[in-house]
Amino acid sequence: MICARGDGWVAKCRDPAGGALSGKEILERQVFGPGDVIFRIGEPPRVAYLIQAGTVNITVPHEDKDKIVGTLAPGDLFGEMALVDSQPRSATAVAAAHTTCIVITPTDFSRRLEKSDPFVRAMVRLLTKRLRKMTPS
Repeated sequence: MICARGDGWVAKCRDPAGGALSGKEILERQVFGPGDVIFRIGEPPRVAYLIQAGTVNITVPHEDKDKIVGTLAPGDLFGEMALVDSQPRSATAVAAAHTTCIVITPTDFSRRLEKSDPFVRAMVRLLTKRLRKMTPS
């Protein structure tokens, strides 16, 4: 396997023949150090993330400082709401430790969502809409 670091600490991997490894899709990974801001509240959606290693704090502004509303661990997905409804980020994500995330692009997300049952797609959109209403602006 060959991995190279590009801009923004993104590692792109491929096998020496240039194809996918073992027939599996190779996804980009991004590495963050403790305290690195992954995205900020109000930013336009770009990608979602799946934590492979490390932890991420989700924060919102509260009385002149940021309040941690959740701490995410390996296996957790974040940033997906913005990909569902194309609205600005509703919170800030900050790496709490050395963290490696799999990057999920809007194209990857849409492709996977469109393959799902129409009921599941409607439920995801409805839940995202309800969460937005409950999140302070």
